[in-house]
Amino acid sequence: MNKLIWVYDSPFSRCLKWLLTSYKVAHQDHILTWQQMSSDALLALNPKKQVPTLYINGAVKTDSLLIALEYLPTSWHGSLDAKLFRLADSDVESAIIFLFRANLLEEKFGQTEQSLFMRNAGVNTYKASVDHLLDYLVNSDEIGECNFGAVLLMSTLFAATSLAESELVDYRSSELITFYKIVESDPVYHKMIIDYQGRDSNSLPFEYSAFYNKR
Repeated sequence: MNKLIWVYDSPFSRCLKWLLTSYKVAHQDHILTWQQMSSDALLALNPKKQVPTLYINGAVKTDSLLIALEYLPTSWHGSLDAKLFRLADSDVESAIIFLFRANLLEEKFGQTEQSLFMRNAGVNTYKASVDHLLDYLVNSDEIGECNFGAVLLMSTLFAATSLAESELVDYRSSELITFYKIVESDPVYHKMIIDYQGRDSNSLPFEYSAFYNKR
């Protein structure tokens, strides 16, 4: 049986899970925690031991974008959704890396000049990404439905926010909610919320309201 190897809290896993379900690609979940990835026998078929990995028809497929391109229409690369994917894959992912490293440094050494530099870089990169989304992409009113790139973008924004919640959760939130609602109202994504949010090893919310329920 075809299997998707993924982690609940991996944004790239989430967007590929959405795509395979939306395009009705038959598969079973093989869900791991971050800690299980280094020792899982099925994931070891991927030399990089990265998620998501798709084991399909006896072949091992890696890299969420390369897998997705086998199913997305050939014109996708020129779409707004492709721009959303690139914003997530480059800019917002950079913010996540900065913030993750800042948190790690603070856990080990306390607040230092280096950790503050990393945190400020992450916060500023996140805000610049949101500004670009709202002022130049979504503001064009082109986006009207959930798609592969939109799921990744929302998931990476959630991941960055979770790493610096007090500094980011309110940033242009009233405008972002319009974008989030488009993704969350999609039937496939809505089912992902029902099926996976709150499960053991799921700490990153699948929906925006979860950040506010904690406040």
